[in-house]
Amino acid sequence: MQRESKGGSGSIGIQIGVSRRTAVQRSAAALAAWFLGRGFLARSQVPPVPSQLETLPPPAVALIDQYRREFSVPGLQLAYRRGAQLLYQGCFGEADRMTHQPVSPDSLFRIASDSKAFTSAAIFKLREAGKLQLEDRVFAPTGILPQFADLGEHREWLHQITVHQLLTHTAGGWSNDGNDPMFEKSGFDHERLIEWTLRTHPLQYAPGTHYAYSNFGYCVLGRVIERLSGRRYPEFVHQEILRPIRIFDMRIGTHEAAPNEVRYYGQGGENPYDFPIFRMDSHGGWIATANDLALFLACLFSPVDQEGSTAILSADSLQLLTTGSVVNPNYACGLAVNREGNAWHTGSLPGTTSLMVHTHSKLSWAVVLNTRSPGSEGAARLDRLMWEVARQVPAWKV
Repeated sequence: MQRESKGGSGSIGIQIGVSRRTAVQRSAAALAAWFLGRGFLARSQVPPVPSQLETLPPPAVALIDQYRREFSVPGLQLAYRRGAQLLYQGCFGEADRMTHQPVSPDSLFRIASDSKAFTSAAIFKLREAGKLQLEDRVFAPTGILPQFADLGEHREWLHQITVHQLLTHTAGGWSNDGNDPMFEKSGFDHERLIEWTLRTHPLQYAPGTHYAYSNFGYCVLGRVIERLSGRRYPEFVHQEILRPIRIFDMRIGTHEAAPNEVRYYGQGGENPYDFPIFRMDSHGGWIATANDLALFLACLFSPVDQEGSTAILSADSLQLLTTGSVVNPNYACGLAVNREGNAWHTGSLPGTTSLMVHTHSKLSWAVVLNTRSPGSEGAARLDRLMWEVARQVPAWKV
């Protein structure tokens, strides 16, 4: 089964692949803090942000409808932003075919590998707090996760792996292919999976010498965040990344649908419910709206002094996060980049396709689907679709 698509792209060259909280009294502060720390807050608590457009121009809508028909897409949600301003948020099709529930602005979708950008931002928050350096060793006997130092082959390579190499997929192994450890041993928790992988999936290259897109590497980064922060990975991301920019409903997916979560539809024999989505937390487990993704990128790239914006990271951190490695200048830390100044990520799992983009013209946009078409053509066309829709609105100045 094809797992995580690396796809292709037209104009930007893609190569990678709540419960509602009720009001509580002051005497229930402890309970409120528990919910707050886990992000279980109602989106209705967020002041609405006016949209520039209530509807897209008819040619743009026709492009979306054509894409949905061609690639058998049940439901689609998209959002365009410029900084703090929401330009457009649109919903098309059905969240659930059986009940004919339409996609709504609150519908939550699996975002698959777009999750990696959130994990990368969390790592840089730890760096800004003085908890780590990008060149810190991860598996060395004196490293961040020393309990794994004596496992498997090529231990001299294993001990050299740095946080930055995991961020840039240059650790030397564990590639996203038919042997991806993240889709094996579904009954293992993170600790057991890492131990098993290091014993059974030896490194193939010296760290820093080869690029290989790695879900497992970002699984390890989730554990780095937990070790250095003393908090569970989802809790840290909620508290340090999402809440400050007023994203409240994002959460790690499970096979039990969350309130407002869409139904996923496989194509080509794929089963969207046949892999451990919860364990994929830091590399592919989040569920979100398209506007959540667009807002995250807008705030990630927002100048600190921009009116109405909430910058996630310092300018120094953002520069490091968006700089590729020597062996692959086009993949930075959780985001792909190009010389035109665009940054993006795609996500792809059975039943799911997602894309988020920040452009050189300072637009941020995202789109999420509750299906995945076989092969890479659908993902590449989705990228082109979002650019074409944006160009239908001259005021956006793409």
